[in-house]
Amino acid sequence: MTTTYIPHMISFKKITFVILSIFSTLFFSQKRNEPVNLQIKGDFTHTSTSVVFPALWSDFQRETITSYDIQNKHVVVSYVQQNSKKSKTVLTLYLYPKKSVDNQLLRDEFAVYETVLNQNSNKSVDLKPMFGSSSNDKVKVHYLYSIFDHAMGERDFFKGVKYTNKKSLLAIYECGGWGFKIRVSSDDMTSDQLAELKNKTEVYFGLLDIASKKSLPISNTPAIILSPVIKRDSMMINSVIAAAHAKIEWLGKNSEKKELLTGFNDMNIESEVYSIQKMIEFYKTHEKDGPMHADTKKYFDEMIRIADHGKIKDYLYDKYNRLIQYDEGEAKKDEYLQFKTDKNITENTNEIFYKLYYIIE
Repeated sequence: MTTTYIPHMISFKKITFVILSIFSTLFFSQKRNEPVNLQIKGDFTHTSTSVVFPALWSDFQRETITSYDIQNKHVVVSYVQQNSKKSKTVLTLYLYPKKSVDNQLLRDEFAVYETVLNQNSNKSVDLKPMFGSSSNDKVKVHYLYSIFDHAMGERDFFKGVKYTNKKSLLAIYECGGWGFKIRVSSDDMTSDQLAELKNKTEVYFGLLDIASKKSLPISNTPAIILSPVIKRDSMMINSVIAAAHAKIEWLGKNSEKKELLTGFNDMNIESEVYSIQKMIEFYKTHEKDGPMHADTKKYFDEMIRIADHGKIKDYLYDKYNRLIQYDEGEAKKDEYLQFKTDKNITENTNEIFYKLYYIIE
């Protein structure tokens, strides 16, 4: 694979530092007071991306088109394949504009969905994350997906809520200034069939075309959001800034231009490892420069113990609750939990202190 070094990715002079207490994704479009089901017969063309949603596709009948904004930029389109009276597959596509994109967004969206799904299920749902990418000569899209068993609650006149076992799929994609998700729930499809349907959906509805419509402004250096937690002293602030610089540097040296156009690919564990190493290096260099808060010293004492024992990747797997690419992570999970106990590693090390982000014009 050819990699492209992009000098602007490590030009720190242009970096904007913003301290915010809440990290959020905003949407461009003027929202409706409430969602509206569009009454459209025949093909529906999403004007902003040129994606066509036909009334019938691959034995799936389009059931609803829900619009969340006046310009119909943010839409949810649902298809149903009715195999029998009691057996069906529901395919739902989400397409929406973004006002900003940060390196944690893909992970955050996946984690929120898992939380909500478990809150609305009668038993625990395990969304084991899997990682994928799709590319052409212009863009490369990274994504998170999961195929899982789920007891879906449906209204029932006699039981109130009736839970039915389903095989389900969720896929969330980094498409630059556009958000795209696939959600499938089926009574009779196998895991392999769901994966095949995901692949067909990506191709037919033009995943890579969506990603090319609104690229990230990589001619500018990504800005940095700093968590208010780090304001306790200058050592914490400057160490975290050093970590953010290091991550930007790693991305510039190790990413293809066509993948930087669509997202940060934060699932790649190596950028996080490099960032942590540089943060610790900064701390050790400046440890004696002046007084620091007790919590800062405690944090770095723990991080240094993690690094000295060769546990940075295990730490990251635990910190991000599996939402990072580390093939050995699950097998070494219990070993790391024991290490945390033995070496007195607290949950404070799992705080997220910064995010890289772009404002989408």
